[in-house]
Amino acid sequence: MTEQSTPRPAGRTPRRHRALAAALAVALITAGGMLAVQPANAAATTYYIDSVNGSDSAAGTSPTSAWKSLAPVNAHTFTAGDSILLARGGSWTGQLAPQGSGTATAPITISAYGSGARPHLSGATLPGGGTVQLQNQSWWTIQNLDVANNSGTDNFGDPTAGTPRSGILVRNTVSNTLQRGIVIRDNVVSDVNGCFNCDGLDAHDNGGIVVDTTQLGANFDGVLIESNTVHDVGRTGIVVWDASYFTTDMTVPVQSALTSNVRIRGNTVVNPDSDGILAFGTDGAVLENNVVRGAGQRTIVPTDDNKSWVMPASAGLWPTRGMNTLVQFNEVSGTQTHTTDGQGFDVDMGSTNTRVQYNYSHDNEGGFILLMGGFSSDVVVRDNLSVNDGWGGVKGIFTFSWGVPGPVKIYNNTVYIPSGSTAKPIYCDGDAGACAPSTPGQWSFVNNIIDNHGTGEYTYPGLGTNATFASNVFSGNHPASEPADATKITAAPQFVAAGTTGNGFAVADAYKLTSSSPAISNGQVVSPNGLRDFFGNALSTTAAPSRGFHEAASPAVAPALFDPANDWSISTARSANVMLDTTAPASNMAGDASRIKRSNDQPGWVRWDAAPGKVVTLSTYYFNQQPSAFTIVALDASGNATTVPFTYSAATATTNNWVKRTITSSALPAGTRAVEVRFGLVSSWGVQIGDITIG
Repeated sequence: MTEQSTPRPAGRTPRRHRALAAALAVALITAGGMLAVQPANAAATTYYIDSVNGSDSAAGTSPTSAWKSLAPVNAHTFTAGDSILLARGGSWTGQLAPQGSGTATAPITISAYGSGARPHLSGATLPGGGTVQLQNQSWWTIQNLDVANNSGTDNFGDPTAGTPRSGILVRNTVSNTLQRGIVIRDNVVSDVNGCFNCDGLDAHDNGGIVVDTTQLGANFDGVLIESNTVHDVGRTGIVVWDASYFTTDMTVPVQSALTSNVRIRGNTVVNPDSDGILAFGTDGAVLENNVVRGAGQRTIVPTDDNKSWVMPASAGLWPTRGMNTLVQFNEVSGTQTHTTDGQGFDVDMGSTNTRVQYNYSHDNEGGFILLMGGFSSDVVVRDNLSVNDGWGGVKGIFTFSWGVPGPVKIYNNTVYIPSGSTAKPIYCDGDAGACAPSTPGQWSFVNNIIDNHGTGEYTYPGLGTNATFASNVFSGNHPASEPADATKITAAPQFVAAGTTGNGFAVADAYKLTSSSPAISNGQVVSPNGLRDFFGNALSTTAAPSRGFHEAASPAVAPALFDPANDWSISTARSANVMLDTTAPASNMAGDASRIKRSNDQPGWVRWDAAPGKVVTLSTYYFNQQPSAFTIVALDASGNATTVPFTYSAATATTNNWVKRTITSSALPAGTRAVEVRFGLVSSWGVQIGDITIG
């Protein structure tokens, strides 16, 4: 995130605050790896804690013999399948830090029992850390709690570094270990006075709900954070933070070093001091169906160059230092800028293969999205709605910084800029030469609707051959800096109810195209297109689409998707060891000049967008191998996986002892949004994929 001096408008005052294949390979909590073995004859036990009627001298194993305080809980080592239940209506001060680990089939659960208000846990007396804290433990579920952590003193961290504080904290501190199966569900976390300038820890890594490792070689596999409400916390609302994302160079994330199987979904974050939701050092994270409102409530503005690292910046929801991130179906609003940033969404440094799709962004002072170049690459921003973003007038609806994280594809988004706004529709902030005509990184801006009734200018990077503008709607006001686009439309798009704003996805209906819109069925075909629009309408892979996020002329049945495996423009993601092979004799592959294979003998995968009922057909080639080398997996919108059966043809000999077979899957199941074809532990050069059809 970058820095630039930004005045705050009058009347706006801050308030108080491993592979994506692995990530989508199996259902979250049962994802791969060795599972802990439950001791023979071990019986799961439920323990009860009652702050009013309990006794620490009691057995703790029934409501009538409940423990009273947290002390006996923290002194006990729990085993697979155990439950720790706190009485509703009860209240405790201190830290809940039970010991032990569960298993994949029998996690340990912290929850509530009885009736009344959620059990309340306050960390007010703690010197730091989390009110609920687990360290180097696997297979835990934390749910149904009310958690706070406010020391009552100013802990913001300027001029003296503050102390990291969190509501719920799960930490891995052991090198070369994998911590698994963490579920944090349906909790309320509030009133955490975390630090903005922290002593000994990056300040992003404290706040409401934190899952972290700062130890090189330590990772998580399987983190589910869902349906929590987090409000009035500092610094970050929800964060998964893996600082072990690299091996030798901090600017280069290494896929095998990343935390995997991360899902952050269905949460509501309101008024965090800084960022709303952050994924740092993850592979295949899915951030979906979250609501973030009012991020960036407080900040520290550095007073000298020695404090420039404090970074007085905030964004609503963003990934960084990771790969294969999916950001979808989120609503982010009211993010404040302070001296820099303030976007609803951000694809930050070190992000590779990030998809930002089907989101609703509105009233964010710094704009809809920040795209950080530098060490990032391959970003798709498609089918999103932005209303009244960038009203601060300093950043853009779309802002580039530190170069272009090319290739960048921005297409089929709808943007509404109201009268009186000074928002810049597209902006380049100039850091590291980002706006120079010679800026590396190809990017395209296609099929978007910019209904601009404001006065902001365009400033964009990569003039000439680096930038492509095609088939956009530029309506309303037309500043001289508006991009040249030979196929643009300048007439009004004719929305159902232009100017509608407010909270909730229902607002999006106001920006559907009416039947007389000039933007219907005359856009440019873009691949991959996700096979659906914002509203779930099917998209054609061959016919001209509507412009913007609403497909007003959806085909009755989406046609087949075909990938000749000549490049990576049609597939949406792949493991690090997957490559194209154009060197082997084409005669071995029945004349197919380009195929997909692996660079080593480890498992690998490729993913494509897909839809229910479709059938996957693969041309495959083998040298002393069998079709069992492949697995086909359907993925739903949340990345949950279902193995799909397939049949295969008899082997047809080619040359040099190679054979060809055609693999045909069963129909993809209901709920399918993507499909992966996976290579098993077989010879990297002896198994290859030719063309792929999904239809």
